[in-house]
Amino acid sequence: MSDYFFYIVLFLISLTLSLLAGKPVIDLLKKSSIKQFIREEGPQEHKIKKSSTPTLGGLIFLIPSFFITAIACFLKKEFLTIDLAIVLFVTFIMALAGFVDDFLKIQKKQNKGISGWTKLFLQFLLSLLIFYMYKENGNIIYLVWIFFIFSGACNAYNLTDGLDGLVASVSVLSLVGLSFLLYGLNKPELLVFCIILSGTLIGFLYYNKHPAKVFMGDTGSLAIGAGIGTIALVTHSELYLILFSAIPVLEALSVIIQVSVFKITRWLFKKPKRVFKMTPLHHHFELGGWKETTIVKRFFIFQAICVVIGIIFLKY
Repeated sequence: MSDYFFYIVLFLISLTLSLLAGKPVIDLLKKSSIKQFIREEGPQEHKIKKSSTPTLGGLIFLIPSFFITAIACFLKKEFLTIDLAIVLFVTFIMALAGFVDDFLKIQKKQNKGISGWTKLFLQFLLSLLIFYMYKENGNIIYLVWIFFIFSGACNAYNLTDGLDGLVASVSVLSLVGLSFLLYGLNKPELLVFCIILSGTLIGFLYYNKHPAKVFMGDTGSLAIGAGIGTIALVTHSELYLILFSAIPVLEALSVIIQVSVFKITRWLFKKPKRVFKMTPLHHHFELGGWKETTIVKRFFIFQAICVVIGIIFLKY
């Protein structure tokens, strides 16, 4: 079996399993009354239209992804590398943290689960693990860099998860860009994981596209960010995330700019100012009158253009 055919088969199996898992998982979530709780600061329209939609949908693509990756490693022992083990472990831990976060929100019946500081501390511990495994001649500055990239990726993809189909579609494009990079670096085990995850995400998109039948929750978005960030770190390709993860980067930057300007102007002028109508960035366009589907389409196109530019950089 040629490598190309093997990759195609893995992608199709991943897509199929995700599609098959979708309906029973959504039915189970509905029966268990596992619903999304919309944050108070968000657009009022979301509270009306999205509050009854089940969450924890990340299970639809994460469980098949781990399962199929394990089978791929069983079939091809050369896939069993430290790089893949680290990526899978870190992705699983952040998925577990996201699951606990979602569960606490459901239990408390509000959009407050694990505290932000607790998530950052966990991300720091995982950054320490990556640093220990890949430090080579690195020092404390390299540890700070790893933490910056890893926590940034986790939280950027988490922030992007605010509109139907947005983070899933953008993540597929990120994985496409990484797949080209990994193929050029001759990292077949990580390439296989990207192909599998992109397949299961496309299957999930069938249920998550507007109007969404299910949300991935922090279970899914934190895991995606962790996986993509760790792949970039273990391959020393972090700067490519600027293009391959363009939308999540902009979403995170919008929050940083908004909070910074608000605090600085409040301190200097006693009258806080805002740059955006609301953050993350997709909410700014929502309040500006753009339809949800329009935002998702245009963000998808922008991300696709950035990924193509990144692939061109890889080639030349």
